[in-house]
Amino acid sequence: MAEEKKEQNPQEQQQQQQQVIVGSMPYRVSMAEVDAYGVMYYSRFFELFERGRTELFRALGIEYKQIFQQRQILMPVVEAACRYMAPVVYDDLITIETAITSIGSRGIRFDYRILREDVVLAVGFTQHIFIDPQGRPVNFGKEVVNILKEKGLIKENVEIQEGTGEKEEDVTNKLKKLVSERVTNKNEENLPN
Repeated sequence: MAEEKKEQNPQEQQQQQQQVIVGSMPYRVSMAEVDAYGVMYYSRFFELFERGRTELFRALGIEYKQIFQQRQILMPVVEAACRYMAPVVYDDLITIETAITSIGSRGIRFDYRILREDVVLAVGFTQHIFIDPQGRPVNFGKEVVNILKEKGLIKENVEIQEGTGEKEEDVTNKLKKLVSERVTNKNEENLPN
């Protein structure tokens, strides 16, 4: 039996939009990060993504070091992608924007944008799982959600899905769409009339 897709009213869209947690940090490109032509090497973008998510977590009061030392929980990357749109060059002052776009009981996804002023230079994502030092999956997503709820960053009605069900995928797709719309709207605002 096929499910009918329900149109969301603007209030529901705004409520979901508030569920996306976005952090931003400035970063100056050093000589060590560029090639002989002065352009940032492609793999360095993944290092920028790591800086972005580490600083976002720190700003939220969740530090990787404490998670590992106190809880023995690791967050390895299991999937990553980057789309390069314009070069980043030596001495550029860029902004790394990081968004938590999905949290499940056993994993989390971050989406990223690299900008110079308002020009989008690259976009990407990393998907992580929560494991113990022996490599076994652990449930940690609920605790992350509870921390975010305590800080008032997400609403009480957020549900954590066990496993990777269809419902979790729907939420992930909706959140990705919201981040994409935010990028599109911001770019349209900067176009000359």
